[in-house]
Amino acid sequence: MTVEKQREVIRLWNELRKVEGPVAEELRIQILECFAEKVKAKRAA
Repeated sequence: MTVEKQREVIRLWNELRKVEGPVAEELRIQILECFAEKVKAKRAA
């Protein structure tokens, strides 16, 4: 992931933190799971 893409993800994450409710929580969980999978893939390589 490029630095520019990382900054965009962080910006969106910070905006999402301002939102309440089950949909926002589900999005946060999906984002965290996505990053967890990438970390596992890097460690396995």
